[in-house]
Amino acid sequence: MSLSWAKRAITESCPDRLYPLIAGLYQTAFPPDTTEGAAAAAILDRKEGVPASLPAAALEHVQVLPQRTDLLEHLPTSGTAAEFGTGDGSFAESISRVTRPETLYLVDQWDNDEERQAAKQRFSGHQGTVHLRDAEPITVLRETDTDSLDWVYINSSHEYEATLAELRESQRAVADDGYITGDDYKIVNGVIPAVHQFCSETDWRLASLTLETHGRRSYALHKP
Repeated sequence: MSLSWAKRAITESCPDRLYPLIAGLYQTAFPPDTTEGAAAAAILDRKEGVPASLPAAALEHVQVLPQRTDLLEHLPTSGTAAEFGTGDGSFAESISRVTRPETLYLVDQWDNDEERQAAKQRFSGHQGTVHLRDAEPITVLRETDTDSLDWVYINSSHEYEATLAELRESQRAVADDGYITGDDYKIVNGVIPAVHQFCSETDWRLASLTLETHGRRSYALHKP
């Protein structure tokens, strides 16, 4: 089991109400005096460039939705989309069913061969429409043509530095009227600080936010 996978499992499995306890355990498990620990500490400590919050004006038109499948209803249909961090493809099935993309790229660095095979099986009948790629999300984003995607869904490492890099590359790859969306907008990983910093340094704004009880909420960014 890789260290990155273990870190992700810890942050995804803990309810937000346990954050103070988990923060302490997280710092113990990944001390900041190590290379991995330094990256982990960035999740818990706000870095320079990360705003304390988003300004009120940036939140005036945020749409609150029950769950991430509802978020899909507000994304472009019949377009070109990409999901980064596909896993077994279960959410990608919802993406395909709800948004009916002409082209859907499913990208993951599958550590689990069972998940890889499950994703392949789910989309075995979608040849020509759905394309699976076993690769690092940031690499695929950097190779993607400018303005070639209508929207993306980021569900990869959830670490601050990686997520911020993926958001910045998505800005180039996604069309001006498109959407950057993602998962795990919660306090025990690096997604919230990455999203807030990205919004503070660009003209992308928080458009939608889901409110699942389990706390692994999704977000959508859009240009006003």
